[in-house]
Amino acid sequence: MLGKLLKHELRATSRYLLPIFAILALFTVLARIVLGLEILDGDFSLIPGMIMVGYVISMIAIVVVTVVVLIMRFYKNLTSDEGYLMFTLPVKPSQLINSKLIIALFWSILSLVAVVLAILVVVLTESDMETIILGFRLIRDQISSEFKGYSTLFVVELIILTILSGINKILHIYASIALGQLLNGRRLLGSFGAYIGITVAIQIIATVALLISGNAIDTVGDFTTILTVLFPIVIISLLILNGIFYFITDYLFSKKLNLE
Repeated sequence: MLGKLLKHELRATSRYLLPIFAILALFTVLARIVLGLEILDGDFSLIPGMIMVGYVISMIAIVVVTVVVLIMRFYKNLTSDEGYLMFTLPVKPSQLINSKLIIALFWSILSLVAVVLAILVVVLTESDMETIILGFRLIRDQISSEFKGYSTLFVVELIILTILSGINKILHIYASIALGQLLNGRRLLGSFGAYIGITVAIQIIATVALLISGNAIDTVGDFTTILTVLFPIVIISLLILNGIFYFITDYLFSKKLNLE
């Protein structure tokens, strides 16, 4: 059933997001073309400027629109009138959450990749690509030198941290919406307030933790300790926090659902 939910969610979000990706692709191609031409002058001198403005706006829009669509999709689909239909499906609330989480992570990654590719296509030349490849090789060699036998561990932990951080941001929003739906008639305001409250609470806890462990952190003097102690602590902290966010969302939608 999760597969069907994923297909439905992907199809529903694609209607809004694919046109934005297409617009970015169009402006990227046009920007690349006008930057390589020097014939647009006189009455046509405004064309390159307009294209570049559209190019920049489309890059910003693809990130903003993706975030807004994914948030509103979750909010309307599960806490508005649409929720009556969604929660009558023969699936658990956790499956609804999982489908939306996976698709949200997919579009978030895709939007960032699209922006990076758009920048590279427009800005880079063949010689720049050679410089970048050389730079990556130097970074790889530097990592291998600094981390010695732990370079693979560094890459793996960095990937895990990136994925967990992305999931954390999504689940933070989901938990806030799940808390906000408890307020009759003020769900959106409640969700916003819950998001701020959770953010402040996390900041306070993180600050206290840093103050308590300040001396321990100061003793971290080599990269090996960072990889074997500090990074694992951060990964475990994110896993716990994500688990809490997920539990709050699942519990409230399972036991405290309020669609009135």
